Amino acid sequence: MRNTVQANLFILASLALAFIASCGGPEYPNCEEDGDCKAGEFCVNNLCQQCRTDQDCGPGQTCASGACQATPGYCASNADCAEGEQCENNVCVQQTTSEVAPPPPPPGACQLEAVYFGFDSSTLDDSARNQLNSVSQCVQSRGIKAVHLTGLTDPRGTEEYNMALGDRRAQSAKTYLKSLGLAVDLSASSMGEELASGADESGWGRDRRVDVREK
Repeated sequence: MRNTVQANLFILASLALAFIASCGGPEYPNCEEDGDCKAGEFCVNNLCQQCRTDQDCGPGQTCASGACQATPGYCASNADCAEGEQCENNVCVQQTTSEVAPPPPPPGACQLEAVYFGFDSSTLDDSARNQLNSVSQCVQSRGIKAVHLTGLTDPRGTEEYNMALGDRRAQSAKTYLKSLGLAVDLSASSMGEELASGADESGWGRDRRVDVREK
C-alpha cells in the first residue's frame, strides 16, 4: 500500500513539472509570437528573427533570410559613390552630362580674364572692378549667353572657411557684373583652396581670384 501511494505521488509530481514547463513557453530562439523574442525581433515561422520585411531594417539595408543586410550599391549622397559616379534614387550610377563645351574664341578675340582679391578679402578694389568692366565688355562683344564665376582661395585657413570665402568672392563679382547691366545667365560657385598652387605670397596672390568662363 505504501509503495502504491509513493508511485502515485511520483506520477503526480511528474505531471505537475510537465505542466509548469509547458506554461513557460517555447525555448528561445523558438517562438509562438513576437513576445517570445528579444526586443526588436520578430517571430517568423516559429523562429525569432531580426526582420520580416525590408521595412524592419534601416536605410541601406534589406531583409534577407530574417537578417538585415547591407544593400549592394546603396548610397545616401554622392560622397558614398566612386569617382565618376553620382547618387540617384539611392543607387550609384555613372555620371552623365549634357553640357557641350563652348567653341574656342576666334583668333584675336578678347579673353575672359580672372579677377584677383586681397588677402582674406572678398571686396572688389579698383583693379578688380576695372577687370570686371573688361569682362562685361568682352562678354557683350563676343555675344556670350552664359558665364560662370568660380571663387578660389590660397591654401591658408580651414577647408570650410576657404569654401565660404571663395563663394563670397564669386558672389561679389556676380553682383558687380549685374550692376553693370550685363544681361546674361550668370552663375557662381566656390572651389576654395582646391586649385591652389602657391607656396609663398607671390603664388598665394595668384590663388586669390575668381575665374571667369563661358558656359
